[in-house]
Amino acid sequence: MNTNFYLRTSKSDSKQGYVWYSFYVNREKIHESTRLPVLVKDWDEKKARVRKTDEGASDKNLILDSIAARITDIDVRFRLRNRKPTRESFLRAMRRPCDFDSFFSYIDSIRKKDIRLGDNTKKTEGIVIAKLKQFRPGLSIEEIDRRFLDEFLAWLMKDRANNLNTAHKNICILRKYVLAAKRDGYIDEDPFCGWRMPKASPAVTFLTEKELQRLTILYKEGNLDFVHHRSLEVFLFLCFSSLHIGDARGLKLEQFGDECFTYFRKKLETRKPEPIIVPISEPMRSITTNMVGVRKIGPVIVGAPSDQAMNRALKDIACEAGIRKNISLKVGRHTFATIFLRRTHDLLSLKSILGHSDIKDTLVYAHVLDEDKREGVKASFSGFCI
Repeated sequence: MNTNFYLRTSKSDSKQGYVWYSFYVNREKIHESTRLPVLVKDWDEKKARVRKTDEGASDKNLILDSIAARITDIDVRFRLRNRKPTRESFLRAMRRPCDFDSFFSYIDSIRKKDIRLGDNTKKTEGIVIAKLKQFRPGLSIEEIDRRFLDEFLAWLMKDRANNLNTAHKNICILRKYVLAAKRDGYIDEDPFCGWRMPKASPAVTFLTEKELQRLTILYKEGNLDFVHHRSLEVFLFLCFSSLHIGDARGLKLEQFGDECFTYFRKKLETRKPEPIIVPISEPMRSITTNMVGVRKIGPVIVGAPSDQAMNRALKDIACEAGIRKNISLKVGRHTFATIFLRRTHDLLSLKSILGHSDIKDTLVYAHVLDEDKREGVKASFSGFCI
């Protein structure tokens, strides 16, 4: 691509001007200022360069060479990817602060600057980025289009055996960085615009009140070994407190009052931290007392096995209690939410207790209300015969 440099002067100052450059993209002329001031006597119009009579000639000519090289490089990049640039897309590429050799380099640059990313978020995103690298090593930003989204989704579900909910979360993380790339001028069109993936239905595993009662009886009997007893104790604490295991591990006795405890969700600590106040039920008070003994300060959970070890133990415990469900620590929070909603039908209070920023997150438990409606209709008209 041919780049022309020329000096432009103004009517008010005919002795000094500024160097401009021009070139053509699809027969459309682009011309912009380099903002380099040069005296008319120091400009070589034939060579289109600054003469040595200018003290800064060497540096100024280097700038002109770098602009010409930049234009050529962008043109080559477009051609290698079989893309026809528009005036706007070429200018966006020109004005970018830097280029990246891959989409992963761009993601790294964003993650280094984003101080709001919590440890859990970094870990989750790292898993998704690793999947992307496995699916398409050396992925360039320009490769990400609707076809790529279709292929990546199919790979997640077929080759990685991810369910629809997991695949949806992976795509959401990818979308975050794709939109950032579009905002920064690295993508011309949003590939997610008009692209839809199958709707993910929330898969929420929870215990019924009868199943929870079975586990409380098993806990009171005290016949389990230490790892299983401790795992069950922590799980029941989650069932009665509404907490994630990550939040529960950080909870301290100093955060407890007579009627409630207050905490901040780790998930939101770098975004919008707000205090969450949770009333204390009698079962929670009892299980907490068992866990802390006579201690008055410090963490509630001390000396518990790792999350992975407790999840393995909970599967054994479920079998012993005759519960045919895949129980893990996160089922504790789901159990709290389901039982609370079934007894109160109060979605807004549940949203507040769970610390959800959006009511849509709480609506995953709305199946309870639907079930109660069906049971209510059946019970109301069960005596009628037509």
